[in-house]
Amino acid sequence: MDENLAEARARLLKLSEAAEADGEPLRWFEELYAGADRNSDEIPWAKMEANSKMVEWIAERPEITGRALVVGCGLGDDAEWLSAVGFEVTAFDLSQSSIDWCRERFPKSSVNYCVGDLLEPADGWSEAFDIVIEIHILQAIPDPMRDLAASNLPKFLNNCGHLLCIGRLLTERIPDEPSPPWPLSQVWLNSRFQTLKKLSFSGFVNEETPTIDRYVAAWNRDTAAV
Repeated sequence: MDENLAEARARLLKLSEAAEADGEPLRWFEELYAGADRNSDEIPWAKMEANSKMVEWIAERPEITGRALVVGCGLGDDAEWLSAVGFEVTAFDLSQSSIDWCRERFPKSSVNYCVGDLLEPADGWSEAFDIVIEIHILQAIPDPMRDLAASNLPKFLNNCGHLLCIGRLLTERIPDEPSPPWPLSQVWLNSRFQTLKKLSFSGFVNEETPTIDRYVAAWNRDTAAV
């Protein structure tokens, strides 16, 4: 692991442990973004470009258009890519500092950046989106809150809306490092989205982290099956 990344992850774990001890297990997101002082190297998952697996999946499906919701938008790169290819994008994050950072990075953006909580989503998002993007968010939420967070995702989909999820996959190869994140099993994911039609589920690894198994999976609301 890169030395700077290792240091950033150590800070993340320290914040996470303190937040958990205080009974506020998600508080560390805001503390991490606020403490970064606009230095993206302080955010371990910030690649400053759109997720390549998301780009590939959407590029192969030009028929999917319309409104997109980005869950836990971080520094906004996924949201900006979606906007650039024609989606009307709403992007939210639990952290006010994250949203402020996005607005500063992209002052002329058409993306609707807003503070939001997946555990208590905005009323206006119900059945409102053609595609919902969740990347590395569920894996960062501890049990039992993760079940509630996952159960809210299908609620955002309109008729035939798509859900795309990308994250760490729980396999026999468990990384020797403390959590978060918590790798997710295919069984757990399928059980959370059993009201949807599964379109695909595949594993992969990144070249920079070949010891970590990951997944890209998609479902949609199949109204014909209801």
